[in-house]
Amino acid sequence: MKKSIGIDLGTTNSAAAIKKVRVEVLKNAEGDFITPSCVTVRKRLIRKPEFIVGRHALEWLRQEPENTITAVKRLIGRNFHDPEVQELIKNGRFRCPLSPYSSGSQNSLAIAAGGREFSPEEISAQILIKIKADAERILGDEVETAVITVPAYFNDKQKHATRTAAALAGLKVSRLLSEPTAAAISFGVDQISSDEGKTVLVFDFGGGTLDLSLLAISGGQIIEMAKGGDMWLGGEDIDNLIISHALRETAAKEGMDDVRLRALLGRLEPSQRNRLLAELKTAAEKAKIALSDSPEACIAVLGLLTDEDGDPIHIEAELSQEQLEEMLAPLLTTMLRLLRNLLAEAYFSPDLIDHVLLVGGSSRIPCVIKTLRQEFGADKVLLHERPMLAVAEGAAILSHRLADTLECPSCGGETSQHNANCPHCQFNLATYTTKHGLVDIVHAAAHDYFIRLENDQRFLLVKKNSVLPCSSTEIFQLVDAEQELVHMQFYNVVNNKEERIGDLWLGIDRDSTTAPQTEELPRLAVTLNIDENNLVSVQAALVGQLKGKVEGTLSRGKADERLFLRLEQIINEADRKGCSTYTVADLLCRAKGIIRALHKVVDAQTGEVDGAACRRVEEKINKAVRISEAEEAPLTQIYYAESMLADYGMLIAPALQERILRKIQQLRETDEEGSYEETMQAMDELSNVLENPGLEVVHALTQIENACEICHQTEPDKAKRFMRAAAEVLASAEAGEELRFEQVLAVMPEVEEVLDQHGRSIQKIHRDIRK
Repeated sequence: MKKSIGIDLGTTNSAAAIKKVRVEVLKNAEGDFITPSCVTVRKRLIRKPEFIVGRHALEWLRQEPENTITAVKRLIGRNFHDPEVQELIKNGRFRCPLSPYSSGSQNSLAIAAGGREFSPEEISAQILIKIKADAERILGDEVETAVITVPAYFNDKQKHATRTAAALAGLKVSRLLSEPTAAAISFGVDQISSDEGKTVLVFDFGGGTLDLSLLAISGGQIIEMAKGGDMWLGGEDIDNLIISHALRETAAKEGMDDVRLRALLGRLEPSQRNRLLAELKTAAEKAKIALSDSPEACIAVLGLLTDEDGDPIHIEAELSQEQLEEMLAPLLTTMLRLLRNLLAEAYFSPDLIDHVLLVGGSSRIPCVIKTLRQEFGADKVLLHERPMLAVAEGAAILSHRLADTLECPSCGGETSQHNANCPHCQFNLATYTTKHGLVDIVHAAAHDYFIRLENDQRFLLVKKNSVLPCSSTEIFQLVDAEQELVHMQFYNVVNNKEERIGDLWLGIDRDSTTAPQTEELPRLAVTLNIDENNLVSVQAALVGQLKGKVEGTLSRGKADERLFLRLEQIINEADRKGCSTYTVADLLCRAKGIIRALHKVVDAQTGEVDGAACRRVEEKINKAVRISEAEEAPLTQIYYAESMLADYGMLIAPALQERILRKIQQLRETDEEGSYEETMQAMDELSNVLENPGLEVVHALTQIENACEICHQTEPDKAKRFMRAAAEVLASAEAGEELRFEQVLAVMPEVEEVLDQHGRSIQKIHRDIRK
């Protein structure tokens, strides 16, 4: 039977668990309950790169630190230009080179290792692949689905990236569960009876994040009332403080300042420097752990650094609990500020909290425990017996609850989740589940969600802590009556900082049969959906029309976003340069086709890019650039020729109509699949056919019709004169008489002037919306 497990995909360590009759944390292939979240990429000349994951990767950290990746969770869902990522690069705290992904946009991130580039999702997938394989080995069955935990404060991009990593690892995600909520489930708070509701503050201080959740718990129901924390505050930061302390102490012992010592580090070969930093990181982490039980610890890395004369410098330092507490004072101040902000958002005070549950390895630090006891009272602060395993255990309990089948707690037999009684022993499953099992989790939005409006304004769509799943629909106006593109940009606000979470483009093909004839600007309905996993999807539709709509997930730094940004650059350049009406019309038509194609480039589940589709879109964009720069308009010419045939075909000889139709089809096919040069040649061939002397009257009538459309709103009297002139010709044609086009000749100078002014007028390509 295929299994469903719970996975704690941690910054420093990961773990997996399964619930049968009771919860069991699964050992990995090395016999450990915890798998280090560490991946080494070994380069191979011919074969694909080899991935080493877990404890053995930590051993490779000393030999190949430049190809060994730790704390990848801090990078997942991030982009290269994030301030936090730039800080990692600046301080040399990430050993592998980071850059934007070569096939992605500037909002992407790639890690270079083993001679290749990888996204954080691909590296995270390798950790999940090992966890899945180790679980299958010990369970003797396939693991198909999992509840995977994420920090409560992860934004949409980070959660989407986590789901992508799972898909790459061959796992179906039944739920992305907040880590503090998982810890609370493991602690047993899901078994609090309905008549003794409790308010629990979960303090999850792990390797990479500080996660805070305020939970109301009663009768097996957990309600997420508020979430907070800091995605860049965790044990990794404490390790770095200890490393800085060790370097300062060593510099003082050697009679030099800290700047000179760091300069000596900078002079090392990259491989030597990375190895020293890896050794120092390991020593700092061991000292931190030791100080949870001992008053003092030592940090030592010997023989890897020399001075300018080649004499060895041994990095050695003593560290006491008191010194560590002093070093952590600013961190503890930040921690208290985040806690108080969380309570204030939910209109709570410390005296209203029943329990403060501490989980995560960093929560065991004595000064952290002391600070929380001072804030909430010693009797309320509870340290989980298994702080490193609690999150995986909670995920396993929910995974068991969400699975299609379960094991009867009485006889151990397999039964459907929906059975009221066990088919093997008739045990009352419904009553047992109500009394002892997790009945429901009411999830909450981790952040505020905004959409960008005209003039860079922001509009709030979903407020932080809103109950999930939720859906918010707002009506906006386009900024121009003839607008054909909409560029929607969405943002989270995290700790008062704005984070862009993705874009969605809409190309509008107007449906004249359903478009309301009003003087108001067209309206756009935008719906933002957030599911139980805090994952976002968006729908947008032009109100009253069938064709102007789009739905999907947001672009998130991959190839589609890179090409969307390229498209926007082209449009911005056309606006800056001031292109003519017909050039803009052609560019708009191409942009809408490109947008439709780009929505299919990236697989929504796995994030994998369809390379062939991506190349085709890139070719279309390159062609659009050249056509725009040349001020040409093949698509506008096709529209003109088709309109001429549709409206005045009765005046054109059948043989000539056939020639025009063939050239239109040739230009359409060439424009779709051919090169720029081939398209221009096909355009010239259509132009040559359209210059046939027998089309002189038809051209005049078509031009009059176009001029009427232009003058309809601004100069209605002129439009009526033009229409009367055209009507004379059509009336004589229908009567089978000699064509009367004296009036046409009389108005043509004005018609040509209108068309010339319209063709030379500068058009702005609108993409914004307003409230």
